[in-house]
Amino acid sequence: MQALLHSEVIQLQRKIWHDRHLKEKQFQPGDWVLLYDSRYKDFKGKLRTRWLGPYIVETCNENGSVLIQTIDEEAIPMLVNGHRLKIYRKPLSKQEFIEPLGKSVFVMEQVPLSTPPTS
Repeated sequence: MQALLHSEVIQLQRKIWHDRHLKEKQFQPGDWVLLYDSRYKDFKGKLRTRWLGPYIVETCNENGSVLIQTIDEEAIPMLVNGHRLKIYRKPLSKQEFIEPLGKSVFVMEQVPLSTPPTS
């Protein structure tokens, strides 16, 4: 009897620990996401990609399912589990990367160096 009680306590502690480390994924319509391809989860390959996409999020449902759409000419909608998605950060073009830097660079005036005092 005491062993059953102890195992329930251990299970509750593990559940609390796992729930504390869960991260909520919040997707908004218009976000770009990558889709996990579970076909390759058993293959140990360093150079194999397990992520498909990018896709565009159309709608998010309350039960965690997300309607995504391909970004090519033939937009094909798919309904997938939100746990299989991760946010995709769009790569910046060279112009988009340089533009904010130009605004924050200030030109310093050249100030003549003062000569050290002579004794």
